[in-house]
Amino acid sequence: MGKLSITKEFTWDMAHMLASYQGLCKNLHGHTYKLQVEVTRNSEQLITDSEANSGMVLDFKDLKKVVKEEIVGPFDHAFVYWTGSSDVVEHQIAELLKEEGRKVVEVDFRPTAEEMAAYFLEVLNAKFEEEGVRVSKVKVWETPTSFAEIREDE
Repeated sequence: MGKLSITKEFTWDMAHMLASYQGLCKNLHGHTYKLQVEVTRNSEQLITDSEANSGMVLDFKDLKKVVKEEIVGPFDHAFVYWTGSSDVVEHQIAELLKEEGRKVVEVDFRPTAEEMAAYFLEVLNAKFEEEGVRVSKVKVWETPTSFAEIREDE
């Protein structure tokens, strides 16, 4: 049998900067991000343990709950800060914001759409491991016309 999937989209606003970038994105700026998460289950393994969820890959509300807890909640209206950045200004901005009680998310990667897509895939697959589903695809839109996509290897 084949694989079945469901997909849900989310949006949030977030600020970042790209250290050492040779262009406007080296400056502190923000985007309205859109995230698309696809989860997959083998068709012969659809949920069967409860009548309410029978025949589902995963209940959409369960997908929404996990993505909001793990990604949207922490990242929404935050300054995402690369702890390994060589940009002194980025470190100073993060420290000032933290001192003032502002929302700062520290990551160990440069906060590009590509790196965030890979990170979100890893985080979400770890959370869904017990559910018997895999996150098979993540898309992160940085603008309405530009996105990065990562697909789980088969």
